[in-house]
Amino acid sequence: MTKREVNVQYVIEVVDLALAVIEMLSLSNDGPEQASALARRLNVSRGRVFRILKTLENRNYVVYDVKTRGYSLGLKLLEIGERARSGIDLRKVAQPYLQNLARATGDVAQLLVLRSGSAVCIDRYQGSDVWEGAAPVGLPLPLHVGASPKLLLAFLPSLERDRLVESLELTPLTPNSITDRKELYRRLVEIRSLGYSIDEQEYVQGVYAVGAPVRDRSGAVVAGITISTPSRHWSEKYKRELISLVTDAARKLSEQLGFEAPKDQRRLAFTEQAPTSKTDLDSEDASPIDQKV
Repeated sequence: MTKREVNVQYVIEVVDLALAVIEMLSLSNDGPEQASALARRLNVSRGRVFRILKTLENRNYVVYDVKTRGYSLGLKLLEIGERARSGIDLRKVAQPYLQNLARATGDVAQLLVLRSGSAVCIDRYQGSDVWEGAAPVGLPLPLHVGASPKLLLAFLPSLERDRLVESLELTPLTPNSITDRKELYRRLVEIRSLGYSIDEQEYVQGVYAVGAPVRDRSGAVVAGITISTPSRHWSEKYKRELISLVTDAARKLSEQLGFEAPKDQRRLAFTEQAPTSKTDLDSEDASPIDQKV
């Protein structure tokens, strides 16, 4: 039995037809396509194609044109395509930076992105010092603990950030995990001000981490680079070294992705009087460092 024959056993016919409709629309050079024309090309009934088109329209995968009574591809597909392209390109471009960080420190270098309200590690490299504790590739991580998870939350646009913060359960994973919402808001301000994030045994007991934001051409934070290290390595001196290494790698990766920081951009100093509420955090959005987010 061939691979094609094996795969066919698991094909869901209506899903396969819906994808055929999308592919057919992508090949159209004559503007919106009517359901009847698509049905003839696909050799299926107009009713089936019509129901599929209405389902796709409801999910913004296609749009209906009243004048022509035809359908064309919607922006949802562009959004998904951009995310897929970004994810694939990002891993490839980030690879040498992660490898260099792991090689220079002997620790674990990771690349994390935001996916469906969680942080997900999409790539990681282990240095010469083999140890367990860093997040594995593909595992969804809560946003209130860890270096890059908090960082990805901190640099979201204010409305999305607040929605996620208010929805978080703040379940403690270690004695150092953040369990107070006001404290979380304070930490987010700190991260936005400093331009990096610290995890001091919040996610795993005995593991510390430093994360820095990766920005794309538009200035949006699309990922976080993290170095995770065991407690036996951690000290104030080593923390400063990791901050320098990680922020430098994130800056260079951002530049390779097309980001250009404004010449007059200034890094804001964090103070003990940092805002501690949702309203106060919003006021930080006006700062030069965040105008691109």
